[in-house]
Amino acid sequence: MVALVPLLGVGLMEKVAALAIKCLAVGGGFLAGYALGGAVAWALDKWVFAKKSPDALKKAFRLVTGVALAIVVALVVFGEGSGGGLFGGGGGDATGKGKGSDATDPAKTEKSTTSTPPDPNAPQPKIDPVKTPEVKPTDVVIRVTFLGGSDVTGDRYYQLDDEPKTFDELKAAITKRKESTTQKVYLAVQFPTKNRIAEDSLNVTQVTDWARNSMGIEVLWPGKR
Repeated sequence: MVALVPLLGVGLMEKVAALAIKCLAVGGGFLAGYALGGAVAWALDKWVFAKKSPDALKKAFRLVTGVALAIVVALVVFGEGSGGGLFGGGGGDATGKGKGSDATDPAKTEKSTTSTPPDPNAPQPKIDPVKTPEVKPTDVVIRVTFLGGSDVTGDRYYQLDDEPKTFDELKAAITKRKESTTQKVYLAVQFPTKNRIAEDSLNVTQVTDWARNSMGIEVLWPGKR
């Protein structure tokens, strides 16, 4: 009990000091409002009423202004809002953190920011494999070999049925075969082992783009059939 007396005395003194500061703030607000009201009343009397307003009205205006500002200050310093008033009331600690807010609760904050590890036993999303065209025995497959290096004869960069062809000759032959059948037509891209050219080279892309976009022929790439 003896040890509690100093502690209670210190806490009581702190509360009394805080109350006194708040009361002084309210009084200061009244004086500031009274002075402001006097300045406004003087300005109105000079420029609006041409110095014809009674003194009692000007004094009443000062009092009303002072009381209004004192009420505003009192609401601020004695308020019990989320900020706990001007001097940190409302149950908050010295750092300004309130006790009634879940957002500032360390335990709840830590819980909300901790990610849950994925469950290894949870079903994984199904991913459909990439499907390649299923060529039927009745389908027509036009096999074109794209030549490079010493295999090229003049401007004949393509080989169809072991016969070198130019781009225009190749298009004419493919068009004739497609028009002569009602079956599905595929263009099979082939490269020789020697003097192989890149799949994205111009000689390749101009043929595959023309077959796909202009003729509606599906292209089969090596290793993807």
